[in-house]
Amino acid sequence: MDGHFYSPIVNRAELRRDEARIWPEDADVLGIDFNETEQRRWLSDVLPRHLPFYDYPDEPGTDTDEHAFYSRNPAFSWLDSRMLFTVLREQRPQRMIEIGSGFSSLLAADVNCRFLDGKLDLSCIEPYPRDFLRRGVPGISRLIEHRAQDVPLEMFSTLEAGDILFIDSSHVSKTGSDVNHICFRIFPRLKEGVLIHIHDIFLPNDYPKNWVHDIGLNWNEQYLVQAMLMYSRGFEVIFGCAYALARFPDLVKQALGGELYGGGSLWLRKLPL
Repeated sequence: MDGHFYSPIVNRAELRRDEARIWPEDADVLGIDFNETEQRRWLSDVLPRHLPFYDYPDEPGTDTDEHAFYSRNPAFSWLDSRMLFTVLREQRPQRMIEIGSGFSSLLAADVNCRFLDGKLDLSCIEPYPRDFLRRGVPGISRLIEHRAQDVPLEMFSTLEAGDILFIDSSHVSKTGSDVNHICFRIFPRLKEGVLIHIHDIFLPNDYPKNWVHDIGLNWNEQYLVQAMLMYSRGFEVIFGCAYALARFPDLVKQALGGELYGGGSLWLRKLPL
């Protein structure tokens, strides 16, 4: 049923007809408070205080340790990595639970060892871990080789205000998926003040056009997140890497020392209902 109107797989012919509506020059998202004052504060005040300590190389060296994070990796780079670095140093959480692990885990583990005195309890939930995760990484407390759906829900109730739930999931909402489980079973159990990171969220824009047309991705997690945030009192937007690039490019460039690049990290805070 690829491309059928009952299928979640896109119809490429229809997409090409609708490109101007799906990918407009200046996308507008209604019904969401993107908390622009707070996002500007992170760019003008918080990031500049921490980024002088961000000393990771762009590329891996020939003799680089497999546990060494480098910025231009294929999965978690640009503004995303700098924002995680800054959040960890600024918030100094006691616990961080990752759903979906890899290069972000290496960065968090290094920050834990170098800047948090190893006091961050870092759990990585990853059913298909890279080899370097299986071999163990200093700064990671435990690797849980299971799907998020198979992890006891009580684990997420251990997160307190200021702790982090870091999500880089399958990005697909479907019957029985990790995305549905996270949104419908984990989020409601989180305590007030827990920080939530969701990766590959490109609001105010849709998913990148080439991801859909050229790579053939049919992700839909962003639509669920967008619906969740519309008129919502349960979550507060802290920072969106794609949003900041779209709305405050001059501030992004200033915060990054003259460079201009975005990302796909969306940071939220759980609010009381």
